[in-house]
Amino acid sequence: MKINTRNFGDIEIQGEKVITFKEGIPGFEDLKEFILIEEKDSVFHYLQSVEDEQICFVIADPYYFKKDYKPTIKESYFEKLGGGDNEVFSLYVIVTLKDQVENSTLNLAGPLLIHVENRQGVQVITEDADYTTRHKLLDLIKERS
Repeated sequence: MKINTRNFGDIEIQGEKVITFKEGIPGFEDLKEFILIEEKDSVFHYLQSVEDEQICFVIADPYYFKKDYKPTIKESYFEKLGGGDNEVFSLYVIVTLKDQVENSTLNLAGPLLIHVENRQGVQVITEDADYTTRHKLLDLIKERS
């Protein structure tokens, strides 16, 4: 199947690569199908809507920025996606890029949980007071050093 994207032009995707967010993503509840576009040798990737070429989230592996990241995720989220061992799940965070990089943030309070085998996803709302929706990207990079 071919889809048009704002950032990548027309791309050919295989139907089995589509990730379904049955509830959508908060603020984008009407969009259910996405594909993951991974950038080789980059910590940043893209979650592109199949249904709306204008919607593409920059996402990242949270453990790259915060090695001790341990969000509390209710078991119901895992069950909602079909359950299974931890190895069948991937966790990403949404990155908000700003014109000035020092204002760019990561949402550590609402990670994306994806079941890699059945291609189902959900945005998790954690109950961890230590995590917010706006962790400064540069601060997290400095903490890594």
